[in-house]
Amino acid sequence: MENPSGTEEYFDLSFSEEPASYYYLLLTIDQEWVHAAWYHSTKNLITGFARYPNQNSLKGLIEQHPYLRSEFKEVIVGVQNENYLVYPKHVLDATNPNIFQLTNAFNEDHESLMNGELVSLQASIAFAAPSDLITEIYNAFKHVKVISHVHPRIEQEFNAWKKTRTGSPMLSVHVWNDQLDIRAYKDGKIYLANTYFQSGKEDIAYYVLYASELLEIDPEGAQLSLSGSVEIGDPAWTLLAQYWKKMEIAQPLENIKISESLSDFSHSRFDHLTHALLCVS
Repeated sequence: MENPSGTEEYFDLSFSEEPASYYYLLLTIDQEWVHAAWYHSTKNLITGFARYPNQNSLKGLIEQHPYLRSEFKEVIVGVQNENYLVYPKHVLDATNPNIFQLTNAFNEDHESLMNGELVSLQASIAFAAPSDLITEIYNAFKHVKVISHVHPRIEQEFNAWKKTRTGSPMLSVHVWNDQLDIRAYKDGKIYLANTYFQSGKEDIAYYVLYASELLEIDPEGAQLSLSGSVEIGDPAWTLLAQYWKKMEIAQPLENIKISESLSDFSHSRFDHLTHALLCVS
């Protein structure tokens, strides 16, 4: 259900009277939006998706929306920021801001340098996040973990790609309001994880084709997975389809059920939120 403010909420309220301790709340926060998913752990069921305009006040958002306000089993918060670094374990100490700044700008006065370990790869993710937001998150939730927005995506994509056993390269693309995440997998490795500025379908197509050319990935045979502000048949999809033969919307986490009561929601905007379950404690 969408209203003029841009808020969207899709709920199965069948289990709304059950303890919040059965639930995981999965959030992704970017400059424009806060995306949410509710996962009932005993039912193995996604019972809700939502999107709220980011008012730059997490406390205010929670006060307005009671379904964000419970004491959940755990809250996983993915913070979107183009300033992140995927690096090999035991090779680089990216907890040192001086090392991180070799390739990434970092403002020690206003940002916190965070780290997360990738289970599927012998790698970690360092990322910068606004210090005020990190403080808000920890004040707002009791059982909470803060991660980079790309952390669960890489975990799920790499695992799913390995299971295909085809060996064909894959590109995963997430479209934000004015940015574009591209991750590329080839020869059993992740070759690219980067974010680019984009202002429309031409930029999206350019950077996807640029990445494929740079990594010698043939659009005729590689898989292209899309999520975010893109839909099947929209202008960006149609333009990319002129070059890519195998295109799909990013799939939900394997073996996770989504309530059949959640109808008419955008799968490209919400299904990928389930990947954050790979990061629960």
